[in-house]
Amino acid sequence: MGEERGWIGQLHRRTDLALAYGLRPREAAVVRGMVLGDRSLMPQELQKSFQRSGITHVLAISGQHVVILATVIYFAMRILAITPTIRAGLTMGLVWLYILIAGAPPSAIRAGVVATFMLAAPLLGRQVSPLHFMSTMLALVLSYNPQLIYSTGFQLSVAAVLGILLLTKPLKSLLERTLLRPLKSPLAQLSNLICVSLAAQLATSPIVAATFDEVSIVGVMTNLIAVPLSGPILILGLLGSLVGNIYPLLAYPLNACNGFLVTILIQSAQGASSLPFASVRTPGVPLLLVGLFYAGCVPPIVAERVFSSGHKSLWAALLLMWSALWLVLVAAGQI
Repeated sequence: MGEERGWIGQLHRRTDLALAYGLRPREAAVVRGMVLGDRSLMPQELQKSFQRSGITHVLAISGQHVVILATVIYFAMRILAITPTIRAGLTMGLVWLYILIAGAPPSAIRAGVVATFMLAAPLLGRQVSPLHFMSTMLALVLSYNPQLIYSTGFQLSVAAVLGILLLTKPLKSLLERTLLRPLKSPLAQLSNLICVSLAAQLATSPIVAATFDEVSIVGVMTNLIAVPLSGPILILGLLGSLVGNIYPLLAYPLNACNGFLVTILIQSAQGASSLPFASVRTPGVPLLLVGLFYAGCVPPIVAERVFSSGHKSLWAALLLMWSALWLVLVAAGQI
């Protein structure tokens, strides 16, 4: 174990050196957080801006990072005409290597299990059911380490995925019937991205409120900028780290391009966090109230699946009303 830590620690130090080629310290600290999940070099004020703007998740090793990496590796090998079996095997191997190097955080382990199933399913002739996927993943991961259920990162990761699976379609139906109804493409095409962001934020809000005593209000909109940027930043960061350890001069153009994207990300976080309504303080939320929120979400979710599709927008509206009421009452200390 000591040798493994020493190897990983040395790799982290070499990554830090590679990121210094062409990146300013603040930009390098952000890329370091996204590549290695280590925010220790980021100024506290900047971390607070990311938290208030609702995009702290892009700085942590999460399922999103693993999905992006697996997708890039898989399709790169597909372009090279590598056979599906070898392609899937190499992708799984490289993904788990990255998870190990990143310190194997719970959210990355969960995403690694999901990615493994996704890559293996076609080879085994199986179809994938998202909810069955989630239940199988939870059973496997928690059987390996039951203590993960107490991990905030694991709770947020699972809640976000379940929120996306259960809430995105009804929220999209509501949005397209109201705000986006008079609009034509391409603005209407934003509905899916907005609803995915909103679904994840709704599902994780109680955990965020109880853990961090603050919930971002502007996160739905800032994620429309942060999420598309996080993919290129992560890939360029990984490539810059790799190339910088081989031949430093080659890392400069990669890191310079990445620095431009990171600057946009930082300015978005700082601009959103400076708004007076950027976040709501939620001090002292007990576990009972977290459970109450999710209990209140069950009837609309069940009703949306039981009744006809024409009622999707109605149940989504009720869910949003319940979420807003819960948040307002918690923030006001009236519960």
